[in-house]
Amino acid sequence: MTQLKSRLMMALVLLFSGLMTTAPVNAQQASDAEIKQMIQEQFERMYQKGVKDLKERIVVTGGVKPFAVVTDTADKSKTIRIKQIEEMPASVALEVLRRSLVALVKKGKIGATAVFYTTANPNEESDAEQVLVVEMEHIFGPTLAQLVPYTVMEGQARFGEQVVVDMESRIFNLKAPDEVSE
Repeated sequence: MTQLKSRLMMALVLLFSGLMTTAPVNAQQASDAEIKQMIQEQFERMYQKGVKDLKERIVVTGGVKPFAVVTDTADKSKTIRIKQIEEMPASVALEVLRRSLVALVKKGKIGATAVFYTTANPNEESDAEQVLVVEMEHIFGPTLAQLVPYTVMEGQARFGEQVVVDMESRIFNLKAPDEVSE
């Protein structure tokens, strides 16, 4: 798992070196470098908290139902689990979780999300049976998905090479309401 953490950090550094677009900030606000650093630290905290939370679940059940780790507007990370999700099919559970996070974003409660779930490995050439997916989004724009193939053998999860990809925003893609004509 330590190797997985160091690979994530390296991937985040490489991704953020080219991903972050200039946010509309004035001279009194944080520099782009400071914003990138803050986002990277928030993503890393959410990732660590989520991995800690799912590590044993993967070994016991072979996968995990969708859950999220969010960073609120006070820069505190917390885990979001919806009790009813445990009884739902995985695809429905993922949609319910995403919609719940969008509702929190609309209320101004959260500034960053990391959605964790497992799914069957779509790569038929891989030995890994499952994939851990972590979709991370930030209110300032950066989004990424980390895909980590894994297999549970002899009571341990064995993780393969991770892939970090850019993705479309699903939580922070709020559209501004149309202006009301007078």
